[in-house]
Amino acid sequence: MTDCAASPLRVGLIGLGRPGLHLMERFASGGPFRVVAVWADPIVAEVVSPFGVRLVNHPRELLAAADVDVVWFSEFDAFRNDFTAADTLCEKHAIVQTPLTLSSTIADRAFCEAACSNRLLLVHHPRRSDPDFRQALAVTEDLAPSALRAVKFVSWSYGLPPRGATRGHRPLPPDASDDAQITKVRFVAHALDQLLPLVSDRPIRVFATGDQNFPGFPKLFAGYSLSLQLTFEQGCQAEIDIRLDSPTKFQSGWLLTTERGGYAKGQRFTLTDDGEVFDSPVTAALDDNEDADQSEWLAQQIRSGVRDHVEEVRVRTVVALLDAAQRSLESRRAIDL
Repeated sequence: MTDCAASPLRVGLIGLGRPGLHLMERFASGGPFRVVAVWADPIVAEVVSPFGVRLVNHPRELLAAADVDVVWFSEFDAFRNDFTAADTLCEKHAIVQTPLTLSSTIADRAFCEAACSNRLLLVHHPRRSDPDFRQALAVTEDLAPSALRAVKFVSWSYGLPPRGATRGHRPLPPDASDDAQITKVRFVAHALDQLLPLVSDRPIRVFATGDQNFPGFPKLFAGYSLSLQLTFEQGCQAEIDIRLDSPTKFQSGWLLTTERGGYAKGQRFTLTDDGEVFDSPVTAALDDNEDADQSEWLAQQIRSGVRDHVEEVRVRTVVALLDAAQRSLESRRAIDL
């Protein structure tokens, strides 16, 4: 493959809901990727045609296409039921959306299949460039894992996310990513992905609580709220609280506490020997384009063809935590990892 600026990586997109359309629009204006083909419902032909992207009738057409370098699954949970994408990982590098799957067994099998086929399986994490996360991370980089005592993140929204939003385009087929329960789990996955480098320690226990009055739904997808309590090996206690149906809109950002200070809302807090607490602004490298660094990183990984084992462990740990949360909701007790 040639230089990124001269020749973007060519993407075969599987699925065209709002996430897929966002990717197609974004890369149409430049960047390390360019969508050249999409497998989606034929009714989206009107939406796809202005971008010069062709529709295909079956995913296998993307795998056989000489002008496709990477297959990108736009669904939130690409391997949701069983590992059905083995052919993909034999033929092409693959990118999926957070969090890949909710099952550790399926995640292990997927990464193993990719490694055996000498292909890369990568996960797109669009929230890694959030300013608040980068600022909190800048504070924790100087800390030992045992220094953090408590970490908290709260996100309560006013009303439910919009359904059937098309970003001004018509028609689009029903999009699972518009479903409130999937949005809730996706938000939790983003928070877990940020939490792991903030604490920089091994999680050992998960306790989950959520809405219990939705018969017929898997527990993780029931209702509009989900709260996780996590314990880490060095003793840090972390809480993530996501609620989509709150009439009171509130988002705390990351709150970090150590014995001698912490972080909240862009400010570092330091406890002096005299017992006073001083606050100062946190400076961290922030990018105006929230998703730019992530896309560049994904392209670099594919061009190198080398597995990033640290990244893979982080992805699999997020899946393991979601898997444990599901079991905790079912059993109504804490799950040891």
